[in-house]
Amino acid sequence: MNAVIEMHDSECIAVELNGKGDGFVLLDAYVHRGEGDPLTSSHEGGVQRIRINVEGMTMQGALGDLPSYIYEGSLIVGAAMQDNILRFPAVYTEPVRLSMMLSDDARVVVVSGNGLSVEPEGDFRYVETVDFSS
Repeated sequence: MNAVIEMHDSECIAVELNGKGDGFVLLDAYVHRGEGDPLTSSHEGGVQRIRINVEGMTMQGALGDLPSYIYEGSLIVGAAMQDNILRFPAVYTEPVRLSMMLSDDARVVVVSGNGLSVEPEGDFRYVETVDFSS
């Protein structure tokens, strides 16, 4: 099954950094999933807990109170950008930059690292059927 996270319909639950320089971003993400490409075909939409593990993590910006809704987000891997959509599960072993605009005050948090993995942590909770095929 193919799946993507829609950043602007997701919620950032936690951002943590450990003493070894690694960390994670935890989302209650809006997920599109289906047998075809979820961006161009009929599929399921729902909510799922997602963990984004970051190697060599640094953070810029004011995190503020969490949880907080994400108004927009992007992931830059090397020279390629995924704007508002993150494919998962995924593993990237090159420099990464995850940017999220959070909450009512539009604060921007940027998480950078040497690589990251995007993986589901909880069960998918169905919300609706979505059809982008037309």
